[in-house]
Amino acid sequence: MRILLSAYAFSPFQGGEPAVGWNVATRLAERGHEVTVLFGDLGSPELYKLDLDRFLSNAPLPANLRAVHVATDPLTRKIHDWHALPGLWFLYYQAYRRWQQNALNEAKRLHQEQPFDLVHHLTIIGYREPGYLWQLGIPFFWGPLTGAVLTPWRYLPGFSLTGIYRHASRNFLNLVQMRMHGRCLKAARIARKIWTVTSEDRRMVEDVWGSAAENLIETGAAPCDGACVRQITSDEPLQLIWCGIVDAQKSLYLALHALAERTLDLHFTLHVIGEGPEQSRCQALAVKLGIASQVRWHGKVEHSEVRRLMAGGHALIHTGIKEGTPHVVLEALTSGLPILCHDACGMGVAVDDTSGLKVPLHDPQTSIDGFRAAIIRIASEPGLLERLSKGALARAQALSWDRKIDTMIAAYESVLLQKEDISNLQS
Repeated sequence: MRILLSAYAFSPFQGGEPAVGWNVATRLAERGHEVTVLFGDLGSPELYKLDLDRFLSNAPLPANLRAVHVATDPLTRKIHDWHALPGLWFLYYQAYRRWQQNALNEAKRLHQEQPFDLVHHLTIIGYREPGYLWQLGIPFFWGPLTGAVLTPWRYLPGFSLTGIYRHASRNFLNLVQMRMHGRCLKAARIARKIWTVTSEDRRMVEDVWGSAAENLIETGAAPCDGACVRQITSDEPLQLIWCGIVDAQKSLYLALHALAERTLDLHFTLHVIGEGPEQSRCQALAVKLGIASQVRWHGKVEHSEVRRLMAGGHALIHTGIKEGTPHVVLEALTSGLPILCHDACGMGVAVDDTSGLKVPLHDPQTSIDGFRAAIIRIASEPGLLERLSKGALARAQALSWDRKIDTMIAAYESVLLQKEDISNLQS
């Protein structure tokens, strides 16, 4: 098949959405399909382009993969820069929409040179921007998409004033946009297949947009040799890993409160990997709660260092309250780390009862109590850590990139076969 991928976020060296774009594109090409991926950069320097150039300096792309960087015009870049000003975060979407218009022009040129069999809007995964490639007149695939999940209102008081404004305004706009975004409705009606990350996303597509959808988390695991099953002795400090952007929606403060309970009576070290706007507040909170000596702040580190820290951990504690499927959760599963997380969003789908302990997403105190109880169980319940560690490795196999690519290819082939059958009947 000749496949056109829209993957604005695309990088061989980054996690999250850039890793989604990279893994899907390269693995489709390695299966023998001819893949063209459109990617881009809104900011300066052009990080995704620099990443690709760095990769190409050491190795070629797969034989069937062509990566086309869609340049950003000066006005679009200026709009993108303005979105960083206080209260203007929504301008990001205006800049990204303009980039998608440029991507359509490039796609039309490429399609005229040699037609594609299908087009797939892959990243960015947020539902608000379906791009314009569904206008090419060939089978259109969309997703996995997410974004319908609201930030739970009861958690907003734990945010900074900036975080409260950002997430409260986002909730309001979300409720409006999912019902009134005409281009999303048009793209959904044209799409031959829509994949959604969470049950909330699927309900939006089916109940609000009136289109069919199937659940599929957006990221994948890459099982590797060398991952070990975790065990802990009674006198060994519990090594907990927390990894991500230290911002409001990741809610690191929940883990700090859970670990600060005086009745916990637990020797532990919490390794915080990452940095972000809430970091200074969380560091001050750790001091206030009396656990600063047990929290190690590693900052933003190379991926190899993340893997090293995970290899020395006992469990990943993921306190996010609104997101898709955090790539760090899949990374942890592949290393054999059990996951402690909320039973919500993409992590609630990725983590099952065999691979982690899930906490109800109801209110901050429920979360704190739930994470505390999960930590105590991991540290003290005989055999639990080892059993969940084995389950994490098995779950990583079930959520592998190869399984995901199998699902996508089956959907592509099914639609193209139907198209061929219709053409045969008409002839």
